[in-house]
Amino acid sequence: MPQTLDLGAAFEQLTEKLRELEQRVAALEGQSQKSASPAELISTPLQRPRPPATWRGFPPVEAPSGFAPVVGKAVLGIAGAYLLRAIAESSAIPKPPVVFVAILYACFWMVWAVRAQAVSRVARVTYALTSALILCPMLWESTVRFQVLSAPLASVVLVTFVVLTLALGWNRDLQLDSWIATLSAVITAIALIVATRELIPVTAALLAIALATEIAGSFGHRLTVRAIPAMAADFAIWLLIYILTAESLPEGYHPAAPAKISFLCLGLLAIYGGSIGVRAFALRQRITVPEIVQGVAAFALASFGTLRASQNSAAPELGILSLLFAALCYWGALSRFSEESQVRNRRVTATWAAALVLVGSFLLFPTDVALPFLCLAACATAFLYARTSKLSLGLHASFYLTAAAAVSPLPIYLENAFAGTVPNTPDWRIVLVALSALVCYLIGARHVEISSRRRLLWMVPALLVSFTVAAFVVVAAVKSANSHIELGASRLSVVRTAVNCVLALGLGLLGSHTRRAELRWLAYAAVGFGTLKLLFEDLRFGNAASLVVSLLFYGLVLILLPRLTRRTTE
Repeated sequence: MPQTLDLGAAFEQLTEKLRELEQRVAALEGQSQKSASPAELISTPLQRPRPPATWRGFPPVEAPSGFAPVVGKAVLGIAGAYLLRAIAESSAIPKPPVVFVAILYACFWMVWAVRAQAVSRVARVTYALTSALILCPMLWESTVRFQVLSAPLASVVLVTFVVLTLALGWNRDLQLDSWIATLSAVITAIALIVATRELIPVTAALLAIALATEIAGSFGHRLTVRAIPAMAADFAIWLLIYILTAESLPEGYHPAAPAKISFLCLGLLAIYGGSIGVRAFALRQRITVPEIVQGVAAFALASFGTLRASQNSAAPELGILSLLFAALCYWGALSRFSEESQVRNRRVTATWAAALVLVGSFLLFPTDVALPFLCLAACATAFLYARTSKLSLGLHASFYLTAAAAVSPLPIYLENAFAGTVPNTPDWRIVLVALSALVCYLIGARHVEISSRRRLLWMVPALLVSFTVAAFVVVAAVKSANSHIELGASRLSVVRTAVNCVLALGLGLLGSHTRRAELRWLAYAAVGFGTLKLLFEDLRFGNAASLVVSLLFYGLVLILLPRLTRRTTE
């Protein structure tokens, strides 16, 4: 009886061991363990992990388990591309259907790359690279070597490839796919420009790629690859302008109508101007430094290319467009970006507004009309500064006055009055600039500044007014003296020195009474000008008597001016 019990217990233990072995074998083979009860699973002893085996020398190289199969699939994909190439070379089948299948084959790999995102990041990158390595060489060879595709059709394929990639990964991370697709398409497009010399279709393709990436960026996708199509589009537009608008067209290039060239140039401006408008003005995102650079480059290339292609006949239209952009930028600086968090956008748009007003005025108006327009703009911005205290508006008043003075006869008039042949009655343009500067300064003088440094804003108007008045005095003094005595070079130098010294003392006295720091700075600027005048005119053309008088005036200024200006600082 005991033996029977021992045999039964042994049989039960053997049965348990067999069941345990069956469960382990089933687990290794991936079979379901439905027959195993929870009690049996719990009763399975847990094995402790063994300590790592010691090694000698270098550690063993362990490759990721999924890397080799992914690379193997990519190699098979490249092999399939070479098979299609061999079929195309054999002429057994017409080349156009083979090329079409090859394009679909490359796009299939990009679709597979996007779908592989959930499986492996390595697979996604590898399959995307495989797609680019299949499409780009095949497209270049089909266009240049086999001449199955035309340059416009190849350009359409490149754009479609980039758009397909962006569309497939729209709800996913677009960084890797967009970099691979966009960079390969841009390189292929530039290679096609060099090989086929078809500038118009390939440039249009690069603009379309740039448009696609900018649309994706405007919808919230942070694409770092946006700079690549931007630079490529800039290069293509510059090459288009340089070659197709030259007097003699280089060999191999096809001429293009001026309307096509202007359309492509303005297309570059529309793409990046629209992108900045959406991101900065509509979405109120911060303008980045690349966007600032690209916006300026797009406007410069578009304006230059359109003017050169149309032989300056499109200047009025560009002038109107520039003034409209300037109004938009002023609206952004004064209203849209008025908060403190929008400081960069406000400063950038204000700077663009001033530059666009200057460009638009000279493109739209002749010089005699642009001069009054700039003077009016200076007075308007000075008035707006007095109402809003926006620093950029005060700077713009001085900027417009400087531009108006530069295109007027005022610089030549001042030079002749103080150093050359004394001029006659001033031109109306000189008087207009001087009166505009006076109006701007009177507006600015009435405005109470929070910081004394802001008085620097009115240095240019005060400078123009004071030295223009001094030049008028020199001209009037010389005319009245010529009716009694003849003024030689020595006497003329004394008159100029005396007027300059009176100007310095007058500015210092006025600055001390009105507490205007800019007038004090201008007084010392007049002293510096007098120093140069003594060295280069009085010592050169003067005699002993004239030098005594000139030095007497100059010495009195050096003594009295510090006493006058000291009152301002007390």
